[in-house]
Amino acid sequence: MIDLFAIHRYWHLSGGKTESMAFVERSQEMRYLRGLFVRSERGRPQIALISGPVATGKTELLHAFVEEAIGLGALPLVATGSRAERSLPLGVIGQLFHSPALPWHLLEETNALLTADALPSPAATDASVAAMRRAAIRLARGVCSTLLTLSTERVVVLAIDDVQYADGYSLQILLYLLRRLKFRRLLVILTEWPGAQAPHSAFHAELLRQPACHRLHVRPLSEDGTARVLAETLGDPSAAVRLAPAYHEVSGGNPLLLRGLVEDGLNEGGAAAAPGGRSLPHPPVPGRLFRQAVCACLYQWDAATIQVARGMALLDRWASPALVGRLTGLKPELVADIVESIGGSGLLRGERLRHPAVRGAIADTVEPGDGADAHLRGAQLLHDRGVAAPDVAEHLVAADRVPDKWAIGVLRDAARQALAERRDDFADDCLELAQRSCADEQVRAPLLMSLTRLRWRRDPSTALRHLATLRRSVLAGHLDGRDVSAVAGFLLWHGRVDDAREILARACGTRDSPGARPGDVSQGTAPLCLRAGSENALPEVVCWPGHPGEAACAALDAVLTGAPGADPVARAEEALSGCALSEDSLPSVLSALYALLHADRQDRAAAWCDTFLRDAEAEGATTWRALLTAARADIALRQGRPAPAELWAAEALTLVSARGWGVAIGLPLAALIRARLELGRVEDAGRAAGLVVPKAMFAGGFAPGYLRARGHQHLAANRPRAAVADFERCGRLMREWGRDLPVLLPWRGDLALARAALEQRDEAKELITEQLALPGGDRPRVVGVSLRAMAAAASPKRRPGPLREAVALLQECGDRLELIRALADLSRAHAGLGEFGRARMMRERAVHVAAECGAEELLARLLPAPEGDSAAGGGAAAPEGADDPALLSDAERRVATLAAIGYTNREIGRKLHVTVSTVEQHLTRVYRKLNVDRRADLPLRLRYGSGAEPLAVGEGGA
Repeated sequence: MIDLFAIHRYWHLSGGKTESMAFVERSQEMRYLRGLFVRSERGRPQIALISGPVATGKTELLHAFVEEAIGLGALPLVATGSRAERSLPLGVIGQLFHSPALPWHLLEETNALLTADALPSPAATDASVAAMRRAAIRLARGVCSTLLTLSTERVVVLAIDDVQYADGYSLQILLYLLRRLKFRRLLVILTEWPGAQAPHSAFHAELLRQPACHRLHVRPLSEDGTARVLAETLGDPSAAVRLAPAYHEVSGGNPLLLRGLVEDGLNEGGAAAAPGGRSLPHPPVPGRLFRQAVCACLYQWDAATIQVARGMALLDRWASPALVGRLTGLKPELVADIVESIGGSGLLRGERLRHPAVRGAIADTVEPGDGADAHLRGAQLLHDRGVAAPDVAEHLVAADRVPDKWAIGVLRDAARQALAERRDDFADDCLELAQRSCADEQVRAPLLMSLTRLRWRRDPSTALRHLATLRRSVLAGHLDGRDVSAVAGFLLWHGRVDDAREILARACGTRDSPGARPGDVSQGTAPLCLRAGSENALPEVVCWPGHPGEAACAALDAVLTGAPGADPVARAEEALSGCALSEDSLPSVLSALYALLHADRQDRAAAWCDTFLRDAEAEGATTWRALLTAARADIALRQGRPAPAELWAAEALTLVSARGWGVAIGLPLAALIRARLELGRVEDAGRAAGLVVPKAMFAGGFAPGYLRARGHQHLAANRPRAAVADFERCGRLMREWGRDLPVLLPWRGDLALARAALEQRDEAKELITEQLALPGGDRPRVVGVSLRAMAAAASPKRRPGPLREAVALLQECGDRLELIRALADLSRAHAGLGEFGRARMMRERAVHVAAECGAEELLARLLPAPEGDSAAGGGAAAPEGADDPALLSDAERRVATLAAIGYTNREIGRKLHVTVSTVEQHLTRVYRKLNVDRRADLPLRLRYGSGAEPLAVGEGGA
């Protein structure tokens, strides 16, 4: 509600209407009043009736002229009409003749006339009415005598502001005086607001019959007048001219509204700064003072006008006189007159309130209970007229209740349109009111389902309170098709596996019923959780042929299993290019992104993920953003960018609360732990691993990735036994769910590293052998990480061989973080064999790669720099003027790459099936083209994966 005290205070501090703005475009009226004063000085009484809309400066004009007249020797008698005192007999006359300007003896006489018992108490008898009339005549004669005495000496200025609120007795006495005071020095000035319902039409008629009565009309400011006001405020006429159209458009030229708008602007500041330092925003920003000015105008009107103004605020663009009349119970003809009167104040543009701030300020004056009833009547009127559902629903939501069953359908349709227009808050309000007001469970269930979908995509924790009801609706048959899949997804998301199994079993059991369609129980939200792990633990949920998610699912399966067929990368990109982000398509998008990631197309996965992140942000879908941000963290890790990966993982955990993430919290948490480990911050990673997660997470598809990340934290913190426990649990879950695929999660290699740390070398070797034999075990990244783990379990003499193979393969697939680990291991292996030159070469290469991806702290932990070793600081600089490696031929590049990672010339010859002489010739040309003198400098010039074709280990044809 509006603060009425603040409104009245603002009104009076403004001098009744305005101050500095009073005489802008008012000089003509002042000249006219001066002319009337001159006539009255000559003994010719004059009457001035100043009319005009509310808050257009009538009061200030009156007061300014009275002050000027006092300076010319006039005697002022001033009164103000008040709606609150309209029923008080002689209220205005009492104000006039209790003026301190009166001589003392006359003041005593008038006080005696205007005692409390000057008029008898009104009664219903004819005798009492006659007595009151006689008393009024006696008063009029006494007052007339006083004025006759006063006007013989000087001009008497009798000024009444807001005469429309004067009491009837005072007006009758005023007319009595005007009829009798001929040839006296008297000037009567009255101001009025000519409302649609004239309260004293007889007084008005007789007043206008007086030959010396003059009418003056005050109008709102023009655009030029607005510019003059702004120029006075800013002291910069050119800035005022630029601002004037916008400020006139909002204020309508009403001086009081303009004052509030300007003062709001001065409080806020803005772009249109004047030389004096004062500034106003452009466009104008209506604030608290503007709203108070609107309400100050409102409360100067009569009850009917206030009623119409509130009706116009409520109906807004539908506020025709007929509809406002039906809403308020007033006749359309009267409403039309009132609308015209309101328009004169500058508050309207056409037949609508000119600005949302005007509408809001007027609407806020309605008491809550009255407002709810009015909104219900408005909704009914608009519905009967066939107005669109969103416009009707706004009133239903404002009332927070529905009048009849028809309103449920209106709210549902309005929510659909609001969702299409991305007005999620309004859609939420509509669906909440509809489902809460609906008694028919068959109708209510889909409404609650739509509401839960909407809330889930913004914060999954808000869907929790609806899950029990939705489960019952599914089992009762009130929901089917994609709704069942979505409810299952919500349940799985929050770890309620048994409930999800129950409703999916029912859905799959009825899938072949006549009403079911292929794809009804398919992707939705449920498969997001199912495809993450527990497909075999629940009833089958499939991608039907032709379903939009089929291509993405197939692409991911092909990448993970290495199954023959069409290029899975092309299929994944095709699925993404034809996909618009939505709740149904989100699982497909994530599947396709991870297909690209596991196919070692990190850059393409990153580009697509960024595209869909922008879409999710535009949709306002916080949950979608969180999931895609977590995926972006995974992609950044594979790109060898741990610092951005940490930021994305942390952002994902910020976008959705821990409670909202449910069992899926394992996804961003795993990325956060891994990112911190790659940055060398083992303790920070431990704090992330120590966060409490739902127990139900360990029964779902998000557990393996989390367990693997936590296991690596244990390993980095020198807790190999704890790491073994996590890796084994991870592997057990992968086997149970039938997703034991090393491309997805090479847990055996992780476990082998932990076993090797416990000196359990034979067990470690067996694990690596098993991993390489699985589907997808021949992929470069899988082989690379496996060989690194195998080297850890080998004897010192046998370590360099598999590590060199691992470096080449990890270079090929672009996993720079694993490449750093392999290079560090290879450097240590060479150093352990006394091959310090080779060790230094591998260190320099590791330093170079670590600097590229911001993993210096990781390298420092893996490979502490020997004292005095400059390589730890970033490696030696490339010789000045060194040529570009792109100048190398393919054969030269293959030889140089193998030489850079520590192979001897003889080993290079065997690997590439060429002679040692050929290798030497290639290296000679490489040294010349790259302007280096020795093999140790090659790592500084060759960049793995920097645009050249990847090296295929074992290929020939050098």
